[in-house]
Amino acid sequence: MKKKLLALLLASAMVLSVAGCSDETPTDNGGNEGDGTTSAPANSDGSEDTTEGAATPSGEDDGVLTIVTWGSNSDVVNMKKIFCENTGVAEDKVQIVTQGDNGEGGRDQIVQYLKGDGDADIITLEADWILSYINDDTLTAPLSDIGISEGDLKNPYSYTVAIGKDESGTLKGVSFQAAPGGFLYRSDLAEQYLGVKSPEEMQEKVKDWATFQATAKELYDASNGATSLQATEGGLWQVYQYNRTQAWVVDGALVMDNAADFYDIAKTFNDEKYLANVPQWDPAWYAAIQDGTALGDFVPTWGLTAAADSILSNMTGGEGGKAYGKMAMCQGPNGYCWGGTWLGIAAKHNTDDLAAQFIKYFTCDDDGMRAYTLGTNDFCNNSTVMKAIVDEKVNSNPQLTDGQDQFQILMDQADAINMDGKITKYDSVIKGHFNDSVNGYLDGTYATKDDAINAFKDAVAASFPDLVVE
Repeated sequence: MKKKLLALLLASAMVLSVAGCSDETPTDNGGNEGDGTTSAPANSDGSEDTTEGAATPSGEDDGVLTIVTWGSNSDVVNMKKIFCENTGVAEDKVQIVTQGDNGEGGRDQIVQYLKGDGDADIITLEADWILSYINDDTLTAPLSDIGISEGDLKNPYSYTVAIGKDESGTLKGVSFQAAPGGFLYRSDLAEQYLGVKSPEEMQEKVKDWATFQATAKELYDASNGATSLQATEGGLWQVYQYNRTQAWVVDGALVMDNAADFYDIAKTFNDEKYLANVPQWDPAWYAAIQDGTALGDFVPTWGLTAAADSILSNMTGGEGGKAYGKMAMCQGPNGYCWGGTWLGIAAKHNTDDLAAQFIKYFTCDDDGMRAYTLGTNDFCNNSTVMKAIVDEKVNSNPQLTDGQDQFQILMDQADAINMDGKITKYDSVIKGHFNDSVNGYLDGTYATKDDAINAFKDAVAASFPDLVVE
């Protein structure tokens, strides 16, 4: 079994050394779940409004920019503050209306809001479900409606532009961020058990999937079973999936590509205790890092921000926490991208000048994108600005060992992201079903790999009767 798995790992690692972006959110769906502020109280219909109140009805330009997003999206909260402070636009001219508690949770609720009477100018779109929005003209409008074209974008990472176009090639979404990721780990434990003293040395220990597995065994043995290399199955899959060479759906049919190999990988990591197998977005995830049950996990750019509720902040415990200043980052076994948020225009937009000013500030203006990056510790969608920040050494993350600059690690990852033809409107749901089947295989719900795969296919067929599932 182990020899077979090693062959699978080596074969898969050769498929793509570096790949692109999707998810995944949160529960592996592709968005930025858990990276934001506390959600506002829910309305009676289950939606949420910020403390700024409900949006005014749509119609003529009311002079107020209404941004519709999900409750935990701290990006938009930070963007509003930075935008108003640096442009002189009064804060009461920008209101945020939230629907759903996270990226995946907001997917359907934002649709219902847009179909109602509430005002909407800018809407945030999450990687796994952006295509279902931008290909529906009742929900979104071309950015050219407010005078923004592809030529206006400032040095964007190409995959973000490709994802923002509908089936006819019309630009309907632009991203203010790029979302490459790396392997975040406890530097103190890596030195104690593996003799690793730098991110460069750690990278040699996790440079490909075969080495990653060998290091997992070395760590588990050296710690006498106290520490697993990887915290979550979801994180493991988030990275491994970028070895895929095809989209989940091709010509109307479900394509597993090499996803079937992952059942074997996850099973071995789980059975050999290389995986702590704690759930993502749960306090146990963060506790596993703080108490040393797990050495690390895979985290994208938006999870490394300065927000008090970012993945990194939760893992370190914040200033004074058990792991504060003890984390470090390296690239990991292959490049990947996780999630990301795009800004689109609602079909019923009415505050066009302010909407254009806001979007351009974060996607077309070097100074605006630099201000966003340095103000949030997020990775802006401007390769020139990011290179300048790294070259100038103006970013230092106090939660990381020796104030490591995570941007230095992630720059090469971002340059190599390629998502051409790999994202479909079905992804969010399909990924959810896939992870459910993998977890069912790990916890014994499905006795065999084939049982788990069949359950996955049955779930996809039930969700999408229009797809061919063989």
